[in-house]
Amino acid sequence: MAAITAALGLVPVGAAQAASCQWQKTAWELPSTTTSGTLYASDGGRYGVGITGTRSTSWPYGYKDKRGTLWDNGKVVLQLPADGPDVSDVNSAGLIVGDDFVNNKFTAVTVSPTGTTTALPSNPTWGGSSAKVINNAGDIAGTASVGTKNILVVWPASAPGTYRELPLPAAGTLIPTDIDEQGRIVGYTDAGGFVTDLNGQWHTLAAQGSGAKGTPSAIRNGRIVGSVNSSTSYAAAEWNAQGSLVRTISNGAIESTAIGGNGTVGGKAYVGSTARPVLWSNGVVADSLSAVSDTFSIEAISTDEKTLIGNDSSRPAHYTCS
Repeated sequence: MAAITAALGLVPVGAAQAASCQWQKTAWELPSTTTSGTLYASDGGRYGVGITGTRSTSWPYGYKDKRGTLWDNGKVVLQLPADGPDVSDVNSAGLIVGDDFVNNKFTAVTVSPTGTTTALPSNPTWGGSSAKVINNAGDIAGTASVGTKNILVVWPASAPGTYRELPLPAAGTLIPTDIDEQGRIVGYTDAGGFVTDLNGQWHTLAAQGSGAKGTPSAIRNGRIVGSVNSSTSYAAAEWNAQGSLVRTISNGAIESTAIGGNGTVGGKAYVGSTARPVLWSNGVVADSLSAVSDTFSIEAISTDEKTLIGNDSSRPAHYTCS
């Protein structure tokens, strides 16, 4: 049976406990002048941030009149101007981070739930900066450009008006993807994935296989999830806070993208020839989410693991367990 499962690319259920949820979908509100929306990030509860606009049906494809948008329990409470700021993440206070064009260069900013934009402190030698992730404590991490390279920057909530440049090797590509409540940061560079520990020191995310690289999507209490990919293979993956590989999930698993409060991991896997959302526990399928749309992508899981938040058919949505 295992050989058949592997050959077909099916997700192994193993000894996982049977799913007990009846998942009910709620599509999020879109402004009346828009037709589409994309959720970028959520605090896992009340707030979500992303973009709304209209999608072109002819070349050039993509969004037109794209605006940063804040949702509160699925309702639009803020839509920013079409010319910015650009938004990246939001915390449980509704504080948005991103960047805006200030004094002729891109500058890391915060945006309040009412739309007030505030530039974060910066080094005048930077060519520009961008805030990428924020935790519920208000710690912010992002990037700054120094010559042709990018560096990792933290704006700590405990010391307003200050910033720290972390000792991550300068990289042409540097993308922070998440920050946990303790202040650990995950992201990736040209060389692969990384995590910074509580002392601000970086660790490479281990990856098995020739040419394989780890790409982290989320971190919660030092537990990291994402994917390991090479030119010939892919798998979902989990790491510890030091970057050591805890496990890879293969047999159709593509990536893990979110972690719930009890440690359940959400992501995407092939079931037959269809890529669809799934929940894992300790590397084994805990819920195949058979009643959830194939097109749904999980961006966040609530602390109580009763809500899955993400995107479904060109608009944000959440599924609630009942």
